[in-house]
Amino acid sequence: MYSDKFHFEEGLNYRIFHITKPITQSNSDIAIIPYPCLIYCSEGSAKINYNNNTYTIHKDSVLCVFSNTTFQATDISDDFQSSVILFSNDLIIDSTIGFKAEYLSNIFTHPYKPLTDECNKQVFHNLFSTLNAYEDCKSRFERSTDFVYGIIRCMLIALAEMSKHENKLNNISNSSFSTTDNYFRDFLKLLSDNCKTQHNVAFYADKLCITPKYLNEICRKKTKKTAKEVITRAVIAQIKNALIVSGTSVQRIAYDFNFCDQSSFGKYFKKATGLAPMAFRNKHNDSPES
Repeated sequence: MYSDKFHFEEGLNYRIFHITKPITQSNSDIAIIPYPCLIYCSEGSAKINYNNNTYTIHKDSVLCVFSNTTFQATDISDDFQSSVILFSNDLIIDSTIGFKAEYLSNIFTHPYKPLTDECNKQVFHNLFSTLNAYEDCKSRFERSTDFVYGIIRCMLIALAEMSKHENKLNNISNSSFSTTDNYFRDFLKLLSDNCKTQHNVAFYADKLCITPKYLNEICRKKTKKTAKEVITRAVIAQIKNALIVSGTSVQRIAYDFNFCDQSSFGKYFKKATGLAPMAFRNKHNDSPES
């Protein structure tokens, strides 16, 4: 189902598309969704079998679908309309920097979000409308990915906040997800809390009470990257943010990120980005948008 849409355009790590026609039964076979996505139902209804649970999504509701999970749509109304944002695992890591530890856990545990509150309806309508408008003029912007990161970050924060208030009304449990899903979710929570000072796979494996080898297998299954690559990406994303936003010296940033000296910090950053920290900061600050 929609296999032609489950990929990204060259140079992008997200995709936005719309479903405006009812899906025929022959096209509603079970599919493996390779990337995370948000499905916003704007009209009609559909029954969704997702990760061993069945949801009936209605107008003004959001379903959060995570990577490498099963998905099937049935009983779709003739007036069904939805918008879908497909995004890479790298994007979700970068766009959740600094999240509270429970945020991703809430979204994983409670993927279906009916927007019963008028304020929530307005927030999501405006966020999706902004992305739709942006799609038509994104060629004018040099930092299109940064823009999308911001919108998706806002959506995930809103979804997590909603989950805190709806937990008592939601009977979905962690047992709905495989052991791999649960370990990966807990790994992301640990990474969000500790990546600034903990850069080694062994630390996270120890906290999860599993071996580094098993954590690598989990990350490869969920992201096609090693655990070290996932950690490095999260660390580099925070370092970039510190270099761009703060006026802190490179030496101080190296200390804050638990590097033994500025030289090892510079080598770590350059290996990951191709630029020395100061070169990255200068390049960014010299750009027209800055």
